[in-house]
Amino acid sequence: MGGHFQNIELHVRSRRFENWDHFIRETPEYSIALETIDDVPGHRGRRVHFDHHTGVIREATMSAAMQAYIAVRQGRLMSRWLRHQKPVHVYVWNADQDVCLAAFVLEYHHLLERAQGDPLLRWIVQYNNKIDVCGGLYPVNLEELVKNHFTWVFEPYLLQRRLGKVAGDDALVKATIRAVCDRLLDLLCGRAGHTPVTAAPEILYRSPYDYVIADEKGDPASRLVLAAQGVSNLISLICQRPSGRYTYSIIRGSPYDEDAFPVLALIDALEAAEDPGAERVWGGSNLAAGSDSLRGSSLHWTQVRDIVEPIVRDAFLRSCPAPAPA
Repeated sequence: MGGHFQNIELHVRSRRFENWDHFIRETPEYSIALETIDDVPGHRGRRVHFDHHTGVIREATMSAAMQAYIAVRQGRLMSRWLRHQKPVHVYVWNADQDVCLAAFVLEYHHLLERAQGDPLLRWIVQYNNKIDVCGGLYPVNLEELVKNHFTWVFEPYLLQRRLGKVAGDDALVKATIRAVCDRLLDLLCGRAGHTPVTAAPEILYRSPYDYVIADEKGDPASRLVLAAQGVSNLISLICQRPSGRYTYSIIRGSPYDEDAFPVLALIDALEAAEDPGAERVWGGSNLAAGSDSLRGSSLHWTQVRDIVEPIVRDAFLRSCPAPAPA
């Protein structure tokens, strides 16, 4: 069952589609975008965008893989579309865990369309949904992730994450998606392995205002380790790129903590500090944001700290309850 894809044809974009109109202009009917349009998720005619980043309430929006799972299992999307177009065109930009899992769901749709589905796959999809919606900062039992093969399934993604998004990485993105799909097939056939969580994120700065800046060392499990340690608000240095620029994420662990850790205000301030006249670098939702994975940020983490700290300090102090009168 492994090897080449038969039901989907992967197209790796060098840049995301700017919006729905751009996607419709550039793609044929029966096309699916996986986190590849800088616009809202949904479907328009015979095109679909599975995403949970732009124009959404993140904590109320399913991950891309869960959206694909529902569309395939309940909506029979692939069975319907394959009558008209085989393979179905699938557009990706990178090969993160959510994209890899969504691609598997689309390619192996017949495994989901059975009456009961597979409990192992269902577990992976559901856990990925929780972790991804929360930007990776979800409190989990790390031993359970290892026991249920979650870390082993997504191990091939580590290489691409450490490199970041680079021009001309089509072959790497496709190979990563294929490798994760092969591991998911092994999981369903009882041949899965176990990969222990060895992530050791380095705390670069611990603010008195309830956030940390940490170097993930290229391992996405770093956020799970930090969440298990009680970190709720995080500025994460994902990697330093060969160009010398940096990739960051900003994650607020709770949607109810916006007054104390205002993500959108932070990305506006960081954007203002970037190279003048350049394309926008920082973006995202009010729960999870960061620097563009392709362009990267020019800011060293100490510069990020110096920009962020006074904004968070002021917001944190304003959010604290007023002292009771004497």
